[in-house]
Amino acid sequence: MPAPSTSPAPIYDQLVDEHGDVLAVAREAAQKAERTAEDVLDFGHQPEATQGD
Repeated sequence: MPAPSTSPAPIYDQLVDEHGDVLAVAREAAQKAERTAEDVLDFGHQPEATQGD
């Protein structure tokens, strides 16, 4: 049996040990999806240029 955890959420540590860090995996997947969406939804709009003399 593992030693008692001193972290504020010992049950979370136990779940991470059993199932992996699901939150980290989900965070990485969300970041990848966000990057993909930014690439796909890039309509090529450029910031409006200021008119110069």
